[in-house]
Amino acid sequence: MKIKLLALDMDGTTLKSDHVTVSPANRAAIEAANARGVFVVTATGRMRHRLPEAIEQTPGLHYAVTCNGASVFDLRREAPLYANPIPVDTALRVFDALAPFPVFIEIYSGGFDYVERGRIPYIEASGFSESRMKNLLRGRRTVEDQREYLLHPAAPVEKFNVPYLPPEHQRAVWEAMRGVEGVALTSSVAQNIEINAAGTDKGDGLRFLCEYLGVAPDEVMAVGDSRNDLEMLTFAGLAAAPANADDDIKAVADWVGPSNDDDCVARAIERFLL
Repeated sequence: MKIKLLALDMDGTTLKSDHVTVSPANRAAIEAANARGVFVVTATGRMRHRLPEAIEQTPGLHYAVTCNGASVFDLRREAPLYANPIPVDTALRVFDALAPFPVFIEIYSGGFDYVERGRIPYIEASGFSESRMKNLLRGRRTVEDQREYLLHPAAPVEKFNVPYLPPEHQRAVWEAMRGVEGVALTSSVAQNIEINAAGTDKGDGLRFLCEYLGVAPDEVMAVGDSRNDLEMLTFAGLAAAPANADDDIKAVADWVGPSNDDDCVARAIERFLL
């Protein structure tokens, strides 16, 4: 089996645990795979304008599956290729279910993040490092009323993200979202909840990109660690996971390597592509 496309999750997989750093070994391996003619694709829950600078600056990363598959971008042309947004009426139901909770709500729309000014203190109180906060602020646009924004969005709504939830709020928000029809729930890190349109996942976005590029599923290798990577890993002909991956992700992986902090992506590329 010749691998023609490599799909890489970001947080917990390609990035170190600081969520911003691509190790020299991972960067070199990605560049080597690209030099072999392999399409290297970012597949992330993040929106287009919050891809880490380290990823943006890595040669050979020309395509991105973002917002858990809700959007696919050609990064060289800065052009959207595919979208599976949340319908406006569904987005309003999601927001109305979230609004009573004292939580930070992000609305991903057109590659940007729309946040409500009155909810910003919830994220400022989280105690993140300066570099982490800088990354969190990338692509952010502040509005006075998120519900009003949803009535007249600047672009289709790709995803809701409710990050850094304490356990008691996470359970309550998850239960509230289960009562909303037409949505898909997932999570990429332990303390967040991500809400997309029903049928949206990284596997769906990757399927579109493979058809666009003329790549068969058995010519794809995917690497991921979390619940939102499951469909992508089962779509790919070869699935790999880092040692820090969730147990259900390890169960579907063909190969489990070292952790994201120990260059899992580099080891996977060296083993299967070089």
